[in-house]
Amino acid sequence: MYLLADATVTAPCPSADAFAYIADLETFADWFPGVRSVSSTDALPPATVGKRYLETVALPGGRTRRIPLVVCAAAAPHRLVTEGALPLLRPRMVIDISARGTDRCTIRWRMYSRAGNPLLRWTVVAAAAVVLRRRARRALRTLAGRLDDQGSPIRSPAQPGCRPEQHSRRGHMN
Repeated sequence: MYLLADATVTAPCPSADAFAYIADLETFADWFPGVRSVSSTDALPPATVGKRYLETVALPGGRTRRIPLVVCAAAAPHRLVTEGALPLLRPRMVIDISARGTDRCTIRWRMYSRAGNPLLRWTVVAAAAVVLRRRARRALRTLAGRLDDQGSPIRSPAQPGCRPEQHSRRGHMN
């Protein structure tokens, strides 16, 4: 696998509240730039292995693409892993949440490519990594702003967001 983007933020809420909000992927478009919508395609509850979604993402040039997603691992309130059926890129999203006391948590978001072709890594995957790194930094700032210290994940856009601590990493993993 190749690491496309890696970003971390500390949010002012318990890890269980952050996980509950994040694990409902229908909220993903509310905080991740470039994601137009995510809708459930089955009756399974969020954070259930096998849960399926359909994600609509913005592509360069104003186009959109619908990508089937599946939850392939979930361990509340610490980890959520999904995989997307996007040819060439074959994305895997990994979200890890760590408690920082009772009222704060650290959220680490990573996107990998499962593309095995070395030529793709130097072309399509490399271009996607540039876009995803930028979007990931913005996404985690927005996410932290939606998670308040009361555990309520919804924050009006007119309200000031929290001042999250943020870090970003990049590189690859073999």
